[in-house]
Amino acid sequence: MKNKLLLIVIFLFSSVVIVNAQIAGNWKPTGPILFPINASGQIHGIGRITQLKFHPSNPVKMYATSASGGLWISNNEAQSWQKTGTDNLPRTGCASICIDHTNDQVLYLGTGDPNYYSQGFGVWKSTNGGANWSQSNAGIGNRMAVELLMSPSNRNILVAATNDGIWKSTDAGATWTVKKSGGDFKDMIFKPVVNSTTIYAVTSTQFFRSTDMGDTWSLIALPGSGISGGGRVAVSKADPNAVYLTFVGNFASGIATPVLKSTNSGDSFVIVKAAGSPNLNGYNENESGQGNYNYSIIGDPQNANTLYVSGHCIWKSTNGGVSWTRLTSWYEKIHTDMHDFEFSPADATKLFNINDGGVWLTTNGGINWTAKSDGLETTECYHSGQSPLRKDMNYIGTQDNGELYYSNTTWYTNRGGDWNSKIEMDYQNATMAYYTENGRRRSFSQGEQAWAIPVPTGNNVELEFTPLQTNVAFVSQNDVYRTTNLTSNPPAWTKITNVNKLIKAIESSQADVNIFYAVTQDGQVLRTDNALSATPTFVTLTAPAATGARASITGIKNDANVVYITCGPKVFRSSNKGSSWTDITGTLPSINIIKIYHDPYSTDESVYIGMGTGVYYRNNTMNNWVNFSSGLP
Repeated sequence: MKNKLLLIVIFLFSSVVIVNAQIAGNWKPTGPILFPINASGQIHGIGRITQLKFHPSNPVKMYATSASGGLWISNNEAQSWQKTGTDNLPRTGCASICIDHTNDQVLYLGTGDPNYYSQGFGVWKSTNGGANWSQSNAGIGNRMAVELLMSPSNRNILVAATNDGIWKSTDAGATWTVKKSGGDFKDMIFKPVVNSTTIYAVTSTQFFRSTDMGDTWSLIALPGSGISGGGRVAVSKADPNAVYLTFVGNFASGIATPVLKSTNSGDSFVIVKAAGSPNLNGYNENESGQGNYNYSIIGDPQNANTLYVSGHCIWKSTNGGVSWTRLTSWYEKIHTDMHDFEFSPADATKLFNINDGGVWLTTNGGINWTAKSDGLETTECYHSGQSPLRKDMNYIGTQDNGELYYSNTTWYTNRGGDWNSKIEMDYQNATMAYYTENGRRRSFSQGEQAWAIPVPTGNNVELEFTPLQTNVAFVSQNDVYRTTNLTSNPPAWTKITNVNKLIKAIESSQADVNIFYAVTQDGQVLRTDNALSATPTFVTLTAPAATGARASITGIKNDANVVYITCGPKVFRSSNKGSSWTDITGTLPSINIIKIYHDPYSTDESVYIGMGTGVYYRNNTMNNWVNFSSGLP
């Protein structure tokens, strides 16, 4: 009996070891999780939300899909948000959500990015409230569903408006058949009556109506000009026969944002606002905007003559769309780049707007807005810079929400807009961030200052600091430059190579500051052993594989002869400073490696690589790589 128990223990221990060897790591989100504190000059945000819906019967339960952060649920009317199991999907960009009105544990999710109109992996289904998901796209394939509607009287019937036609399922998403072939659909909505079977749908240029729960669709002729650029549709429970349409139109041609109205359930339309000024989709009434990416319309459920439109600003009409008043400016009150509205089903004084900054609420008819985005981990990061001196000091550049920095567990917004510069941090000032995009540097305690770099700015620039001499830095694009007076303004730069070819990666040895590597796009590795001399001498070595797509390189802290290089999807190790290489790729996925890092505190050559499938780890006692991605989306 004792031997049998011992065998069981050994088996269980072996199983744990195998599992841990396959997926190790213990990643946890740093955020932003709570809405950032604003230190910029314009309204700020947390991340792009693509759709918002209320629970069918619980007016304080809400669902929000995001552009790259999956599906989120609030149980307290957007006071806080909790993640679902969409972190485990192959791609976390989500376009639409449908909640079963008889059982809210059943959810349907349209994947893809509806704002950039890029498809994902079709429709997915959860039967446990979003904790787990399975693909539910037989027939519909990977098409992106910009909207998913469920029949009010039959939970098994679903209709999907996609980037390629309208599709229907009669078996709870198990299979789908096409009902309207073709069409880049932008919006779809029920006629607001009990057990409705009438659905309205709109593309970039056309309006369709179905009166039989999506089985057949009729194209309805529309009057006037500006019927282009992306359409949206709105209804109101106060008058179920009223239907409003608006299109982005063409600002440059003077035919922007017409508004049309139907009083007979979409059978015919009249023009209530002709195409032209004001441009409801612009940064103001007389400027252009970003087109179909940002546009939405909604009707007040208690007054069919009250309408709201948003693109970059909030607009309101109280006379059925004839005249419009602009309530906000794009840079204040509420984040710009707006995608949708939703009224609270229990309180029509509460109107929510979703945009590139998150979820926002007005309770006074659109005049003032409050962010309701605490908990939405949906920030889209271009680049990050981590201080090597403070683990709680980090800068990120984001899409739509500018630059943020993290200090002492709190996130702050430095600036708005898009900030896609690479960011690096040095070994002297724990709060100083350096940017490759515009040759500037910034400390939250000292402000921004010029920091001239001797190469054209952009994301092909590589920047390297060294802890061995903290006033030394290297920068590269088509050649390598060195400074030894980093903190001067501006620092003096010396050109130390003369190759005039794109450099994919640089590395200052962590064991010897005089050893420096540069990897070129055409498969060469340049190495110098006197990087700090007045005129360093380089030897030209051959990279062990092609470097045109991706390359990165790192030395090892406790052995100046050892260096690792990644070339596309391959990893190699050298024990003689790059003179010869050993392939240690092992069973890594065959996709490009983004970056390799060495842990300088290790004594076993611990290295980590990041790639599209996660983070992987290896040291010099191991024969293969460990997936180090536990906890990562």
